[in-house]
Amino acid sequence: MENKNESKEARKHGTDLLPYDVYRTQIPKFYTSFPMHWHEEIEIVYVLKGYAKYIIDFEEYVVEEGDVIIIPPSSLHSFEQFENEEFDASTVIFAQNMVSNNLVDICSIRYIMPIFNNEIYIPIHIKSEENASKDISKYIMEAVTEHINKELAYELRVRIAFLNIIQYFYHEKLFFKKSDSVSNVRTVSQIKAIINYIEEHYTEKILLEDLAEFSNLSVYHLAHIFKKYTGQSPNEYINFFRLTKAGEKILSEDAQIINIAIDCGYNNISYFNRAFKKRYGLTPKEYRNKHNK
Repeated sequence: MENKNESKEARKHGTDLLPYDVYRTQIPKFYTSFPMHWHEEIEIVYVLKGYAKYIIDFEEYVVEEGDVIIIPPSSLHSFEQFENEEFDASTVIFAQNMVSNNLVDICSIRYIMPIFNNEIYIPIHIKSEENASKDISKYIMEAVTEHINKELAYELRVRIAFLNIIQYFYHEKLFFKKSDSVSNVRTVSQIKAIINYIEEHYTEKILLEDLAEFSNLSVYHLAHIFKKYTGQSPNEYINFFRLTKAGEKILSEDAQIINIAIDCGYNNISYFNRAFKKRYGLTPKEYRNKHNK
């Protein structure tokens, strides 16, 4: 499949001039899960408290306090609540331009471009008892602190923190080369394309036949590989993604809930309310009131 059909997160991280962002992830305060997606930036998560389950390129990782998760560029990933546990983490996401600024020099060629081109791999799950967790989390929290305080020249200090993370991988030899099988690369590409189609058409009626025709697969094969690699059926993922978008819109827009439901592909408001409460534990109105407070 062509790259133009591959799924990509629509949200922009930072700005063109400052391509990074910082997030606080709290489960179940804000949500209990986040759907499968991907982006070109590298994402690094430091667990402050509790447990969660991350799925990265179809591998499961249960993380706990003190752990660090490193999500390589262009990797399919999602996360969800683990056994009703609470979860709190700081996340930094930064693009190649944040640390290389489009400079084609020896540092960029040898150390930065190989990571963002997935020519080398760095460990995905660093556990709390490992020294690397303590060192990398220190740089993460430096970036978070500078981002929050925004004192003079904070942009430079954020960049330095990210560069320190990258140099640490090399200095401690925490990297390796890995060759993916052709079949696995093709499967990842197919899943990305299907997810991208859903994200672009979630406001419309989506049939399995539509997805099968788009991906050049039979309905059976489509359902089989999607369930196998994402843990959800295509219909479950469609509903999951629609509810995620609805939750975002309810908090960020003043539109009436019935209009948001329709915008997210739900024509039956009663079904939408039931599905929303099952996902978030609150009705849409209760969810908006709680977080607006």
